[in-house]
Amino acid sequence: MNKNYIKHPVKVATLLPKIFKPLKKRNGSILLEIKMNWDKILEPEFSRICFVSSLQRINNKNILTIVSEKRDILELSYSSNELKIKINNFFNSNIIDEIKFKKLLQY
Repeated sequence: MNKNYIKHPVKVATLLPKIFKPLKKRNGSILLEIKMNWDKILEPEFSRICFVSSLQRINNKNILTIVSEKRDILELSYSSNELKIKINNFFNSNIIDEIKFKKLLQY
């Protein structure tokens, strides 16, 4: 009989830093907010075909990376200025400076 018990119990306080470490980054909490509210920020036609991948700070600019599996990524990139305005209006602040688009490769 194999028992799945932990030999040495671990305190919750030691686990929390590992869980919340990605949020310690400068833009981690903003990225989480964008991912959680993605359907509210964009229309359903956009939110179904793309999702947020990362938020990086390069040369004092916040660059949001949006990934899509569809071939419509080029058409979506034409509306990048509108997407940026919608995201910034949702947060009532200038959070996103640029948007990059990537096509998700499937193997």
